[in-house]
Amino acid sequence: MPEMSIVLERHYEAPVDVVWALLADSNRFDRAMGFSPPAYRWQEIDGRRQHVARGLQAGIMVEWIEPPYQWIEGQMMSGFRKYIHGPLGSGGMRIDVTPTATGTHARALVHGESPRWYMGLAKPLVQYRLRAGVLRYLDAIGELVRKHEAAVDGPPVIAIQGVIDANSPSHASGRVGIVDRGELDRRGARLRGLNVNPQIVERVIAMLGERPDEEVAQIQPFERARVWRADRREVLRVFLHATRSGLLELDWQINCPVCRVAAAVAPTMADVGRRMHCDACNINYDVDLGANVEAVFRCSPAIRDVQPAVFCAASPSMRPHVVAQLAVAPRGELRERIRLHDGRLHIRTLGTHRPADLVEALVPARLEISVLPDRIETHHEGTSSDGCTDLLVRSELDDEVYVLIERGAWSADAVLGTVVASLPEFVELFATEAPAAGLELSIGRLTLLFSDLTGSTALYERVGDARAFAIVQDHFRRMETIVSAHDGAVVKTMGDAVMASFSRTGQAVAAAIEMVAETSRAHDIHGIGVKIGVHEGPCLAVRANDRLDFFGTTVNVAARLQSQARNGELVMTRDLAEILREALVNFEARSFRVGLKGISSEQDLIGFDLRIAGADTTLSGTG
Repeated sequence: MPEMSIVLERHYEAPVDVVWALLADSNRFDRAMGFSPPAYRWQEIDGRRQHVARGLQAGIMVEWIEPPYQWIEGQMMSGFRKYIHGPLGSGGMRIDVTPTATGTHARALVHGESPRWYMGLAKPLVQYRLRAGVLRYLDAIGELVRKHEAAVDGPPVIAIQGVIDANSPSHASGRVGIVDRGELDRRGARLRGLNVNPQIVERVIAMLGERPDEEVAQIQPFERARVWRADRREVLRVFLHATRSGLLELDWQINCPVCRVAAAVAPTMADVGRRMHCDACNINYDVDLGANVEAVFRCSPAIRDVQPAVFCAASPSMRPHVVAQLAVAPRGELRERIRLHDGRLHIRTLGTHRPADLVEALVPARLEISVLPDRIETHHEGTSSDGCTDLLVRSELDDEVYVLIERGAWSADAVLGTVVASLPEFVELFATEAPAAGLELSIGRLTLLFSDLTGSTALYERVGDARAFAIVQDHFRRMETIVSAHDGAVVKTMGDAVMASFSRTGQAVAAAIEMVAETSRAHDIHGIGVKIGVHEGPCLAVRANDRLDFFGTTVNVAARLQSQARNGELVMTRDLAEILREALVNFEARSFRVGLKGISSEQDLIGFDLRIAGADTTLSGTG
């Protein structure tokens, strides 16, 4: 049975995390080696549920079982494939990187074996071609890291996005397909003519014209903001306007709440269902628009015809939250020394999950993980002096198990439903982007503000309908400007009332304070004021009159709180007010207990008179 093994070593003058992230990106490696994106499926084989792939390799259609890969971030990555059809029996690779005084030493092992007698004759040619391909890839990585600057914050697989250069060899950066420059210029001119950040506009246009296909096939705006060191919401605003200008298309990616990897992609929100199935975790879950539905963008096919392509589904490049993924033998144990940047960790096993959490901010000196039939137990000791942890993992299971150590304090660069629902440009530009008729999608926790005018009836009687209507419309414009300035969005207006959404409570309260001040400044002369209610909690996203709207107890309570407010007053529940008590300490407050319509029990409420001069209105970072 012919066997083959190739070992290549390189020294790179770049940080070890950056080198690891580039070399361990098996998705990029497979593309560089000329493999085609395979078709994946889950299949029962020998009593076990296996991930099976079928695709072209070196012009030959092959099929293989792809077990989960193993890796330790910044240290190693190991992948293996067992072939079902094709000339090979098995094959794989292992990458090891170690820091040196001047950079990083890397060692790449590529191996394979075949039961086919004829592969013994072809072995010299196969080995020569494979070695040449790996060398080209390693050299291309060297050219990339020579251009490396200071890495951005976050996991290494995110940091390398600032290293990849479209002018680098396609082995490392990917190909740039045919771009319709005329269409890019025409649609880019539309975007340049809008009132959005011009620097970000130019970055978006340049990205669509110059970056590799794989970078513009599925774009995360917040990841781009991280790489560009730009304001996240400003980048998202430009992306939304670029979509309406025809440069981008908007999709909705439904992520699994366990593995955090995409389970499906829907072209419109109306195509997002209430329940989803994750094939990788083999679980069904309820869709939460605010927790696991992500807005992603891709280049318009009129400019460049690109499609998301997965060359290696097991790659750590698709799991930036996973610090380590390791296989433990049946009733076995393993010991490793790993580098952790934070002591707050989420630990789980593949398949049966068994979650456990560490909430220590400091990196532990020693971490023990015991995998039991029904749970995971952890024990940690001491504080690491160098960011490294002695890891011991024991398994009491009769089968092999994969243990994952994930970042507990890091959130992905995902534009989730709570973000888009509180962005004025989304509500304005994508008003009809809503769940399917009759479908209610949970949107996690959202802060809602209801405001209403006081004295408007008398105003109509005093100045007449036409003049009063103009004053009320001016009030709405001022309210919308204030909501937008505090990163919120006006969902709708109803009579003299405004409903607005915010992703954070502090933003809503800051907007409320400014609303009262602005209404007093502009409209005291007309004898009108504003009263406000704010509430935070879970709600449902629905389609109402073909527009995105929200309903549920949180919405009802926010509206009822507004009805309990007096002129110039903000009313909240006592629990919510307690969270913001320091920021609201300068305002005169009244406490009262009242029954709210549609709510079974009486509520303890606090009303804050926001007309107090000299009050502190710096609440945007609170809540």
